Amino acid sequence: MSITGLDPSLTSTGIATLGRHGDDVAHVRTLRSVGHRSTDSKSWVHRSRRIVTQTRFVVQAIPRDTELVVIEEMPAHMKMQHSLIDRWVLWFGIVSQLDAIGIPVAVVNPATREKWATGKVVRGLDAKERKARVTSAVRGQWGPHIEQRISNHDEADALTLAGMGALHSGWTLPFDVGTWQHNGLASVTWPKENA
Repeated sequence: MSITGLDPSLTSTGIATLGRHGDDVAHVRTLRSVGHRSTDSKSWVHRSRRIVTQTRFVVQAIPRDTELVVIEEMPAHMKMQHSLIDRWVLWFGIVSQLDAIGIPVAVVNPATREKWATGKVVRGLDAKERKARVTSAVRGQWGPHIEQRISNHDEADALTLAGMGALHSGWTLPFDVGTWQHNGLASVTWPKENA
């Protein structure tokens, strides 16, 4: 069985899948990002095809033995430009496909994910600095072997989300889990039984 974390994006969706050793300690099975660069402002048909293609890429990258997917929630406070609308459509496309194949989905707010990875949310930093801070913290948590495999912030975010799902499911993580990380699980929208 496995648990997968997803940081959805049209250009680079982070995907991290954790498995368990015989001693129930989580290990990284796969860590990658999928997507393609493209202009966001082409025709409606082009945008639709791009979203459908990315949805397929992401869903196909999730192992079929996945018992839980933890996905980052879309930000609701941002101005709805074409690129954000397309990301929302991608998000719902992924979630609806996972629901159709029977994989439960948990949803994590970006601030909750950031605090879980780093211990606190730092206001006043630009997005690039916040992403770098999270990536650095995640690389430190998972150690040198995994640190080299985390190639971008999307993968670091996905690994954090998968770690949250693993801890919630009673798995042992390969690093010391802080009180804030246990407490942070209460802020996640976990799937309800028989929903």
